Amino acid sequence: MRVLLHDLFGALPYALAMWLVLVGAVIVGCAFTAAPALRRRHRAARAHASAARLRQVHLGAQAADLNRHAEEVAVAAANATVTAKRREDEWEAVCRARDAAWRAYTAADEAASRAIRAAAFPVSATPPGPAELRSRERHLHRVATEAYRRGELSIADLTDALAHRNGWDLHRHLADHEVTLRRIARERRLAGYQAVAALEANARRAAEIAASAATSLGHEATAATARAERAAEILAVQGRRVGRHVAIGSLASAS
Repeated sequence: MRVLLHDLFGALPYALAMWLVLVGAVIVGCAFTAAPALRRRHRAARAHASAARLRQVHLGAQAADLNRHAEEVAVAAANATVTAKRREDEWEAVCRARDAAWRAYTAADEAASRAIRAAAFPVSATPPGPAELRSRERHLHRVATEAYRRGELSIADLTDALAHRNGWDLHRHLADHEVTLRRIARERRLAGYQAVAALEANARRAAEIAASAATSLGHEATAATARAERAAEILAVQGRRVGRHVAIGSLASAS
């Protein structure tokens, strides 16, 4: 029994050494077996990290472009709003001028109608004498000059009246001259109203176009800002992904 125990304990170091050799061989074999897989994992991690960084660069460029576009559209929208307000103010001013021109025309039309009705009454057929002609001349010159100052006669009409030509004969009754004055005034007021009405139509169209442009650019500015904000969010998410890929690549390299 003692011999058996002696032999057993004597062989124990050799058995332990053999076991260690076998374990070492297994470990070395596993290392050689796992090395290609580890290298592939390392290359894949580096490739993922590189692709993530490249995507981040592209996303950064896109985000910068979208942000710049959003700023430009916002400036354009602000300018369009200012222009639309200016066009609206101009239109309102022309509307007031149109209304004033219409009131002036209706007043001239009523005055012409009264003059025509007054001239319908019979007048004396006796030819005017020198004193009457001088009185008519003074009256004609006065009313013609006043009408010119009110804008109811053109300079050409005033010149004709002062020169007593083209129907401004002193032998005609003062009522006839009044009718002529009122008719000319009505025609000029009507022409003035029509001119301002045309301006109002143009101003209205310009205001509508400016308002439409301001609204469209406002919507575009809102959409562009939303796209820029979304791109910034995607860029931030991509940045976190790049960080994770870099960390994984570092761990793979360490392995």
